[in-house]
Amino acid sequence: MNTKKWASVLLLAGLTLGLSSCGGKENNEPKPTPNPVVTGTDGTYTISKVTVTPAEVTLDGIGKINLTEFNFGEAVLGTGEFTQVTLKDNKITFTGKQGTREYEVQYDAKKGTTIHSAKHGAMPFAPKVGSFSIKDGKLSGQLDLSMYIMYLNSYKTRYGKSPSEEITKILTALNEAKTESTIAFEGTVTK
Repeated sequence: MNTKKWASVLLLAGLTLGLSSCGGKENNEPKPTPNPVVTGTDGTYTISKVTVTPAEVTLDGIGKINLTEFNFGEAVLGTGEFTQVTLKDNKITFTGKQGTREYEVQYDAKKGTTIHSAKHGAMPFAPKVGSFSIKDGKLSGQLDLSMYIMYLNSYKTRYGKSPSEEITKILTALNEAKTESTIAFEGTVTK
């Protein structure tokens, strides 16, 4: 009987302490501000220049890989070389002859406008994959490709099938070699 009384007293004390520590606090968290990326920049941009650096890499056990073709192919972006970029509702969509690829856009006053892969599965955050800026109707930006294993892991989600042995082998080798590649792009607003 004595144990029940002490348990009740401790429970009541814990609840009282919990409620008193929560009450009366002000919420001083900053309020979200409208995302300036959307205002005045939505539209379609015709891409006039695309550069992949490095254009080629040599991997142990595989040989020379043309990163320009591989990055735009189904293994990584699946678009073919970009012909246009569309900005709408905090999304950026890259369109090429083979298809489209959509990413999320985030704006930070210190970091600028960044491009992020969408969160999926157990990912705690959306990984940054690039950045861009718009000035006087001209778009310039870049995608920074690394963590090639991420593209291997998301392949089945994007295409509904497992990647070929060749794609698996190359993406794994690129990841193990810690390969980094940059796709720089420029364009002008059309709509």
